[in-house]
Amino acid sequence: MAREKFAAAMATGMDGTLIKSAGNPVTVYNEDHMLVVGDYDSVLHDYLKRDFAIGLKVNSVRAKGYPHTWNEQMAIPENTVAIDPRAGFGTKENPSYRPKALDNDYKRDNWKQAFARAYATGIRYDFFTRQMEKNYGTFEDLTTKDYNDMFVDFARKTSNDFWNGKTALDATDSFEYCGVLSQITDVTPIADNTTISDALNTKIANLMARLDYKGQPNVIAMNHATYDVLVKEEQKRQIYHREIEAEILPGVKVTGFYTPMGVLPIVLTPFIKPEVDEKTGAVTHKIVALNTEMIDRIWLFNDGPQVYEIANPETPLANDRLLTDKFVLDFSNYIVHGAQTGAHFILTKTVNPTA
Repeated sequence: MAREKFAAAMATGMDGTLIKSAGNPVTVYNEDHMLVVGDYDSVLHDYLKRDFAIGLKVNSVRAKGYPHTWNEQMAIPENTVAIDPRAGFGTKENPSYRPKALDNDYKRDNWKQAFARAYATGIRYDFFTRQMEKNYGTFEDLTTKDYNDMFVDFARKTSNDFWNGKTALDATDSFEYCGVLSQITDVTPIADNTTISDALNTKIANLMARLDYKGQPNVIAMNHATYDVLVKEEQKRQIYHREIEAEILPGVKVTGFYTPMGVLPIVLTPFIKPEVDEKTGAVTHKIVALNTEMIDRIWLFNDGPQVYEIANPETPLANDRLLTDKFVLDFSNYIVHGAQTGAHFILTKTVNPTA
């Protein structure tokens, strides 16, 4: 009896592309009386950066709607004057201590609004992929690894946009965060031959001397490369110096910086990116001072990102492909209150290339 012939179906991925075997990932010696198949390192070497975070503690505020709306007071009327003790506002013959005119403009008609922004990401794998990895995977559990990397990607994008997002708070035609750097209006370049520490101390001292606003920063943020510039400037002073620490959370200490208002913690983040002038090679660094107590993270529905599962092979109702389909969704935005108060400012330091 002739043997039946069966045709093997070509395996394809979810996007329809052919799943190919590796060409020859191991060494094979097949010579004379020798057949040796070499072993391989079962560790998937992965040195990708995954520790992305905003690095700041800000207020969590449930949005009052879509958009979120708030108001700010911008002034205290100046009605107090020195008067004649005997005459007051009148005359000695007819004294009066009642002010004749009073300013009652508190500048409280400053309504503003901000839209929560939606950020989403996801992961999807089919039944065959999941089962092959589970039963025959030779490295670590890549299904779990890739699921966790979904959150890494989410944190990296939202952390970057927390600092660098360009969309206005009330814009309706673009949908990323209004970044902290975009909301700060007080931007001052540091003069040549002035160090970062001197400029910071002078700026903060001037803020403390103001009579209109109480806002003062409680943290300084910068790039690691910017901090390197600061350290090298201080080393050139050739005076005794020591590292100072400041506690930003119970048990969490970072480098501190002495100012006229005390020690401020320095938070280092890769998302405050130095800008390079391609023509001259000059690098402009940003030193960002913030009062985190005046920054609100407004959110809709949930106070943090939520994971949703819309397909699960263990419950295959209306899921004939036995897909695993999950996504992350978050509705939020960040508001930097009091941009005019001095509580938040940016100093820029331009470093020219050495000959």
